[in-house]
Amino acid sequence: MQQSSNSNGVHLEEEMILQMQRLATGRTDEALNARFGISYNTWRKLLAGQPIRPSLANRLKGRIAALQAIDRP
Repeated sequence: MQQSSNSNGVHLEEEMILQMQRLATGRTDEALNARFGISYNTWRKLLAGQPIRPSLANRLKGRIAALQAIDRP
């Protein structure tokens, strides 16, 4: 996670966004909320490289780690 020039937001690393794209089960509000706890608007922000709240970035990092642990044999 990188701190952006906007003191209220952070940018996710590209690798984390790529992991989210691989783990996504759909791109609707319902699917994104069930999988990552985010809205479609937040998904679009991430894909556009826009900053998000630090608390959201931390929550996403935890969810991605948990999803990857489940997917591993």
